[in-house]
Amino acid sequence: MTHAIKKINLHLIQATCTAFLFLYSMRKIIWYCCFVLCIPSGFTQSCKYLAFKYNTDPVRDKICASALIEDLKELKERLYEIHPDLHRYTMASALDSAFLQAIDRCSTDKTLLEFTQILNDYLQELRDSHTFFNVRELLSYSRFSRHYLPFMLHPINDKVFVVKSWKSIIPTGSELLAFNKIEPRYFRQTAMDFTPIEAHANHAKKELSINVFCGLSNLQTIKKRAEVDYVYKGDTVHKEVSRPRLRKAFNSTDFLGEEAKITYNNFGKKGVLSISSFSPTTLNSFKKRMDEVFKDIEMDSIESLAIDLRNNTGGYILLQEYLMSFLVPEGIKYSNYYVYKRSNYDRFEQLSKVQKWRFRRTARRYYPNGAIAREWDFYNSPKGTIDTVFNDPILLNKNRRSFSGKCTLFINGMSMSASANFAAWFAAIDRGVIVGTPASGTYTGTFANPVTIYLNNTALPVMISTMKVNAFDDPTSNKSIEPSVLLTPTISDIQAGKDIHLSYFLTH
Repeated sequence: MTHAIKKINLHLIQATCTAFLFLYSMRKIIWYCCFVLCIPSGFTQSCKYLAFKYNTDPVRDKICASALIEDLKELKERLYEIHPDLHRYTMASALDSAFLQAIDRCSTDKTLLEFTQILNDYLQELRDSHTFFNVRELLSYSRFSRHYLPFMLHPINDKVFVVKSWKSIIPTGSELLAFNKIEPRYFRQTAMDFTPIEAHANHAKKELSINVFCGLSNLQTIKKRAEVDYVYKGDTVHKEVSRPRLRKAFNSTDFLGEEAKITYNNFGKKGVLSISSFSPTTLNSFKKRMDEVFKDIEMDSIESLAIDLRNNTGGYILLQEYLMSFLVPEGIKYSNYYVYKRSNYDRFEQLSKVQKWRFRRTARRYYPNGAIAREWDFYNSPKGTIDTVFNDPILLNKNRRSFSGKCTLFINGMSMSASANFAAWFAAIDRGVIVGTPASGTYTGTFANPVTIYLNNTALPVMISTMKVNAFDDPTSNKSIEPSVLLTPTISDIQAGKDIHLSYFLTH
């Protein structure tokens, strides 16, 4: 009996050992399989094929070359599908050459920052300020843990001076020497790669690039603390500053400005009308405010009016025309030629079902008369069709008011799109003196109505124009819009916070 029990125990021990050895072997096999499976993603693969915003560092993480090349090919395909006038400012051979150069530069893995520089170099061959990639989009990567220090700069020769900064962390008028140990010259060179250009408005491109500087410098790190070096009143200062959260900084009206803000100030017989944007929340609110302002101008017996469109990056042509209606006698027309390309992305395809129904109903009612008849014909044309629609609306406002006094226009490099078109019209009819720096546009008009496409692998949003506005029959009138009086601030003006445009207007 005892012998039998011992035998049973021996078998149990042997079975237990066998099971243990089996489980141990299986565990080794499982770990080995996991190790082998991890090799491609964790060891041998040093780049990402897909870029996700939550886990991709746009400055440090590499994206696989094959993925970048696929995205470039997709971008080219979308350009030829959507853009209405690819060769307005460049030859087909030059655009093809720019694309091949971009492909060649993506033969090795790149960061998103490096890739978007390459991508924008290709797009800049078009000289279309509405077809580009905005570097601020890269700030959306790791955005919830990202910090951002807003500031505005002004270049003078080879130096950059602080015009404004978050809570005056950097004193106004300081010369910026470095941001997180990187000198301004690096950011100034890189900023040009991300700055759009319209036709041959080269001066405006250079001026615009300084506004890209802040985004690029903050992009380098998401951390809260940043190091700033600057010279203020002859003293060189090294300061470690605390940056606010990205969302808090972006929501600050001090740096973003209020949407389509319209302000009017009376200086005796002189008045200043400032319009920050032609892109309001509603068209009616904009028009109502304009009606109120010109009623006040009439009641104040204003003899000389300055219209300030500095930093106005554009918006609705309809609202640009509404402003025009107050500056000319009743019955004047504003003629334009709109170049469209029929595609799945054109302005008709962006309409809601209700808007499409209204368009069809209105077009059928007036067909075959007027510009809407041409648009109806275009709407019914095959995809890929390019057409030019002549539009010559009568400039008219609700109360038929007209200011006939002296006018002055303030512009700068940030006056784009509808603002640039307004400046071109203002100059063409010789309505008054233009003061400031060249606008980002030409006398013949700008590109317009961009749509956003997202590249498959990197998910980068790229804007592509769907319309070209031509103000004249002659499309070769592509000279940049130059001011009658060129004004740029000095270091003393910046330190004193002086508005040199306003000072000029009040003293002339």
